[in-house]
Amino acid sequence: MIKLIFDCLRSPYDFANVIQVTLALGNCEIYVTGNSLNHKHPKILGKVASWSSGIKNRGLPDSFEVHYFNSLEDCVEKLKKENVRFIGTSPHAEKSFYDFEFDGHNDAIVFGTEVGGISKKKQALLDEMVKIPMSNELDFMTLSVVVPIVAYELNRQRS
Repeated sequence: MIKLIFDCLRSPYDFANVIQVTLALGNCEIYVTGNSLNHKHPKILGKVASWSSGIKNRGLPDSFEVHYFNSLEDCVEKLKKENVRFIGTSPHAEKSFYDFEFDGHNDAIVFGTEVGGISKKKQALLDEMVKIPMSNELDFMTLSVVVPIVAYELNRQRS
């Protein structure tokens, strides 16, 4: 399973996009921490339903689950017991996401807030930091852009 961790996921549109990607891949687990929205928020469900007649008619699959934690620290502490390796995303990281080897099936990708990313304090909890290469014209991409890139690349590497 591809583990995707979001610290303080507050945008209904971004959360809906995350759900869409995980449903499309079918092999993702979503973890949200801090002051995040609930995935059953009407704005999120409405957006997801507008993209799929199956969801519009039946709702999210019964097997769909989101794991909630009070803080990123709590999430990391629990998943460390399962030997999860944590890879954070930041446009300021040295290592490119495309050069990173996802050699195990127990990696979790951590996404920070859109406003502040992953703080230095929270980065210290993680095993690695990677960036999505971008031109000098842009130093930031929204979650709705980055999550599909990362999830599909992880899926490709594991296939």
